[in-house]
Amino acid sequence: MISIKSTENLTGARISGDFWDFEELVHALHHITTLDDLQSSYEGVCIRVLGVCYDIRLAAQGKHNIEFVKNGMQKDIIKSQNVIVPEQNVYLSVEVLWPELLFTTIALNELYRLQQEHNNGHGWNLHMTTIRKFQANVIDCLKNSMDPSDFKLFINMLQVHQTSIVEYAVQYIDLLNLKFIEMAPEERQANLLTFAYKIAFEDTEYLVLKKQLLETASITKSPIHKMKIPLKYPKEIKW
Repeated sequence: MISIKSTENLTGARISGDFWDFEELVHALHHITTLDDLQSSYEGVCIRVLGVCYDIRLAAQGKHNIEFVKNGMQKDIIKSQNVIVPEQNVYLSVEVLWPELLFTTIALNELYRLQQEHNNGHGWNLHMTTIRKFQANVIDCLKNSMDPSDFKLFINMLQVHQTSIVEYAVQYIDLLNLKFIEMAPEERQANLLTFAYKIAFEDTEYLVLKKQLLETASITKSPIHKMKIPLKYPKEIKW
């Protein structure tokens, strides 16, 4: 079962699960980012979500972290069944920066709705159920990472959020990621809600960046999500 916990310094969250948990989530993320006729309008958002998916796939291949988790097999059970079995399972994990994970969670809400409306998706689809469970895990993690009053506001924001992510300037998430990395741990906790609002409601900083990107895109004739901005992530992140 997938579990999500904030990292020690609240820089991001650690997504953990076994190989099959990650395989299920990877397939679900690929499913929900396939939008047929709407693909071009949401291409940047889908690519961004698939970036998180790629990290999860790498984790499934053992290229990030490996953990050992108790599997519930107790000595009396082993003795009564007269078998030799391990008492721990191998779990895999990967860290994702909080702004990135907040964006993914918010974006999945709209991608879920689009699947239902345009691709005849329904709530009983296994992939769609996996997506909702993943979002629920993120939100449960936030409940333990946010001030209770902030968490209530965050849940309300998810319920009323109506700003579309069509042709979203995904480069803005890189800016937020880098700002979040530079913060002290106590600042990160205090600003989780602020960053969620920045992503969901297109603040002034976002609108200025998107205007600049659109102006460049009109000259180069390239899609907005392919515009490059000079940003550099640190080689090591203190999770």
